[in-house]
Amino acid sequence: MDSFLEQTAPGVAYTEIKKMIMLKRLTPGQRLAEISLSQEIGVSRTPVREALRKLASEGWLKMVPNSGVWVASPTRREIINAYEVRAKLEQWGAEAAMPNVTPLLISRLEENIEEEQAVYDGRINPDRYSDINSSFHLSIAEAGGNDILCQHIRIAINRTDIYMILYENYLDFANNRSLSEHRELLELFRSRDTAAAVEKIGIHVQNGFSDLNIGY
Repeated sequence: MDSFLEQTAPGVAYTEIKKMIMLKRLTPGQRLAEISLSQEIGVSRTPVREALRKLASEGWLKMVPNSGVWVASPTRREIINAYEVRAKLEQWGAEAAMPNVTPLLISRLEENIEEEQAVYDGRINPDRYSDINSSFHLSIAEAGGNDILCQHIRIAINRTDIYMILYENYLDFANNRSLSEHRELLELFRSRDTAAAVEKIGIHVQNGFSDLNIGY
């Protein structure tokens, strides 16, 4: 467990503020007030301040010294760049992973899909959706055996997950195509179809961008 989260007060503040963002109670560009947050969460301002710093370091918030703290509101170009980079990285990751496809990898991908289905069905808390979704992609990246590439894919996923939570109704599972696309990717890895898997994972990531509600 993250040692930060083991510190009770800062950990509670971090979890609660992040949950407010995920549930869209705090929206992109909204200014945050330490006093209001500390009163709502039930902790002092010091742990709230620590939580805000951590969330800012992860990309959820923007901190301006001597000015304030806001929920992140990236530009359209920043979002496009992030998804384009992630798509390329994951295509490289898929290509690297294919020679290393094992029954264990297939089993992990199947488990990820089963968990994702359980979220859709209401059997798993939807708060876990982002982590479950990311786990599917990271399982593929890790199979490639390139630690540097895997590290960059993880960073890219974390960044685009923030954008997904900020700008997509990602809990609207009736209109979420991620699960069906994960099933398609599973079959491509099962059949070891490198070219199709590389193409599909790039399309899958770009579809994630297309699903964002960021206007034109």
